[in-house]
Amino acid sequence: MVLEPSGRIMFLLAKAGRRSPESEADRAVLFDAMAAYSGLVRWSGNGEFITTVDVSWHPGWSGGQRRFFSLVGDRLIVRTPEQPSPRLDGRVGVGEIVFEREG
Repeated sequence: MVLEPSGRIMFLLAKAGRRSPESEADRAVLFDAMAAYSGLVRWSGNGEFITTVDVSWHPGWSGGQRRFFSLVGDRLIVRTPEQPSPRLDGRVGVGEIVFEREG
């Protein structure tokens, strides 16, 4: 996650152990092993922010992405609301990612 003072935020997430593709099928596996989006963020209060997405890994993520966050010690926890997921074939799920401050 990168958050610029200008209000731009970017998420780039990838599974561990990804390897260079050797075939077209490998490319599809690599695509499914990552997610990314970027846009302008605004804070809506009460531990919530909304990103107006202008570029994303999945076209369905265009528009607004609502997220909840909390700070617990050195950890920033970011959660999605309950929503259909392209990773779950449209089934409803909640995503959570935990960032931990280094050093």
